[in-house]
Amino acid sequence: MKNLMLFESYTELIQEKKKEKKDLKWIQKAIKKPGALHKILGVPKDEKIPAEKINSKIEELEKKAEGGKKLDKKDRKTLRRLTLAKTLKSL
Repeated sequence: MKNLMLFESYTELIQEKKKEKKDLKWIQKAIKKPGALHKILGVPKDEKIPAEKINSKIEELEKKAEGGKKLDKKDRKTLRRLTLAKTLKSL
């Protein structure tokens, strides 16, 4: 009986560890097309994207949307990618 209780607690511990590992990979799952932002900004994939470039592109897209204008689908997606990149840089 004692061995059974130890085994159950051990399996629970293993399941918790697996869940923690899954939770750590949420960022990789959130990024559906890795390298797309590098391609848009013209930065090689092996280099990091400078924060200045991210901020300037965000400002450019926000200016484009001023005055009640809407961004097209491509620009909205780019803006979302830039915002996520900016957020991830601050982590």
